[in-house]
Amino acid sequence: MFTDDSKIAQDENTEDLSDYDPRINLAGKPHSAKKEPQTLIRPRYLSTELGIKEKNFVAVLSSIKQISTLGLAMNETLAHHVNRLAFFVEVVGNDKLDVKTLPIVGFKDSQQGLLTLHTLKYLADKLAVGYSYFFLIKDTTFVDGRKLDNLTKHISITENVYMGLPGTHPTSNPSVCSLDSGILISSSILLAISPLLETCTEDFAFNSDDEKIGLCIFKALNLTCQSQVQGQTFSTFNLDAHISDVRQLEKIWESQPALSNALTFFHARETSYFFMLNKQTCEVALRNIKNSIRDLESSILRLAPDAPGGLEAVTWPVGYSPPSKQDTRFSVLHWKYFNETHVFFDTENSVVKPLSGPNLEDIQEVISAAVKSVLKESPELSYLRVVSSYKRFDPTRGMDYRLHLLFRDPVKGKITVRMEGCRPITHVDTVPMPYVTESSVVHIVLVLREDDEIAPAERFISSFAKNMMAKSDKSELTLVLLNRDAGNFKSLAQTLNAQYKKQGSKISILSSKISSLNRSGMDFIAVDLISSKVEPGTLIFLCNPFTEIYPDVLNRVRINTISGWQLFSPIPFAEYNPEVSFPGLSKTEALNISTNQGFYDVHETQHISFYMADYLNARKTFEMEQPLVKSDRDLQGEFSSPHESILAMFTRMRQLHILRAVEPHLRIRYHERKCETRRCRESFLLSQGTRSQLAQFALDRESPALTE
Repeated sequence: MFTDDSKIAQDENTEDLSDYDPRINLAGKPHSAKKEPQTLIRPRYLSTELGIKEKNFVAVLSSIKQISTLGLAMNETLAHHVNRLAFFVEVVGNDKLDVKTLPIVGFKDSQQGLLTLHTLKYLADKLAVGYSYFFLIKDTTFVDGRKLDNLTKHISITENVYMGLPGTHPTSNPSVCSLDSGILISSSILLAISPLLETCTEDFAFNSDDEKIGLCIFKALNLTCQSQVQGQTFSTFNLDAHISDVRQLEKIWESQPALSNALTFFHARETSYFFMLNKQTCEVALRNIKNSIRDLESSILRLAPDAPGGLEAVTWPVGYSPPSKQDTRFSVLHWKYFNETHVFFDTENSVVKPLSGPNLEDIQEVISAAVKSVLKESPELSYLRVVSSYKRFDPTRGMDYRLHLLFRDPVKGKITVRMEGCRPITHVDTVPMPYVTESSVVHIVLVLREDDEIAPAERFISSFAKNMMAKSDKSELTLVLLNRDAGNFKSLAQTLNAQYKKQGSKISILSSKISSLNRSGMDFIAVDLISSKVEPGTLIFLCNPFTEIYPDVLNRVRINTISGWQLFSPIPFAEYNPEVSFPGLSKTEALNISTNQGFYDVHETQHISFYMADYLNARKTFEMEQPLVKSDRDLQGEFSSPHESILAMFTRMRQLHILRAVEPHLRIRYHERKCETRRCRESFLLSQGTRSQLAQFALDRESPALTE
């Protein structure tokens, strides 16, 4: 409770604050952070952040005269064994290099004889941080790439390595390595001598190449040449001292242990030495691999009784992955029946198909190996023929074979020998691909050939406007009308272009009047006409009017199509004939991915994406017979092409990869077609429905006749 006095005091302390204006005190505000936050800038690649380096870089000191002969031979025999190989030459005056396939670094200097130090400076400035070891050699030295790789794998990267053959000539310095036999130096040494290279150039300009390198290293680190490092020995062989003719190599190889043990062979002054030495070293490596495999198999069989499962758990071939286990009936691997000329039931839609190309060579090689194996054990037998054979591809191990071969025995007569074979998956390589992004503009080309394609083309344009133009997708549509009126399409294109003008996407109409035209050349004519209206760097995607296309398809087109490297031909999901798959029912609005509604049509090759520059290069293969069509006047009579499709034309270009893959977001509605090629006919027949649907359709049509 409040007393009267307390109420009076409370009233006196209460003031009316409505007449006061608020004041904001900004002195010393805002407060500055006591410690500025540091922004962590991470490198683009994890290997850079973790300091991971490539292992070996080989620098070949060559000359303009010899690089086209010895340089090519060295590149063919060594480049695939090391991470990188490059040639370093001195360029005098107007010297020109005729070799365009080799990585070459040229130095121009008024003072000759400094190639070695120029090479060291180039390596130190540009490559020292990316590689662990650098191997310097002359172009007259053959290198066993396998032994070089094995040598560097067994040396710790924490040690300074200056390794080679110490100079043995009476006038040479024994503390420096001979460049003839090759010099292996670590990146730490290269970085250490980098600041002294200018001084070394002045101090050792008149010394030999060996001494220029060795004395500069000695000046920086007080380190001399070593032939042994961490238990690894650098061995070499002087060809001049033992061989006068390349034909002697094969004869004395077994009698000279130093040959098979050598890492390098110097004074190889002809290309024939490189290829003969490569042949001999490959044979030694193959023999060592076979011995290693035999030893591993013996070890596995010896230890198997003490391992879980015992000897029964050992698979054949010994040491390889066991066959994959099928958990359900859908994962059962299919065995294909074959003989010496044909394969049966290759796919669910194929009964018999002749063997050709790599498939035929594969079967012939397997049969030949099986026959040789039988005759080696029983030389009295004589081979007659293949009775029956099967093959199966197992993704976990490779290709398995089961062969039944008929032989004639002098005593028992005809006998059948059952053999099993395996072609295992051994080494899988990653194909390096150029870097691409999803920012390219895709130019979709839609070709109208027949009157029945007009309505599907209108639906395609409406779908393009809804899925691409409205969503600001980087794509454009070009409608090519061959002998068709552009009236309705022109007004529709103008309306949509005005509606989506801010989005940047547009629809173009291209009409052409051609008097006589065969169906197979229509795609070529359409792309020819567009080639004069777009840049060579334009990404083209050829489509069918009956196609349902989604934005995801265009993203995969951008990623999988690489200029000068790869083109993309997606395999669409094609709808079955609705009258067969869903008789008596109305046509569904949405085409869903279902085994009852359609299939992935591998015979459909019209959908293809490529860069215009690649098309023009491929088009030159028959430009003499059929010039490029840039207007209606350029086409006189029938368009003649030796290729049934644009994809068939690109298959003749070996420098371009072709990627074919199923594309669930590219779907084709069922439509009638006039076929001129085998692929088209097979595609049309398969699009009629599944075998069960066709059987039911036939029974339903026969039922009324039977009841009557």
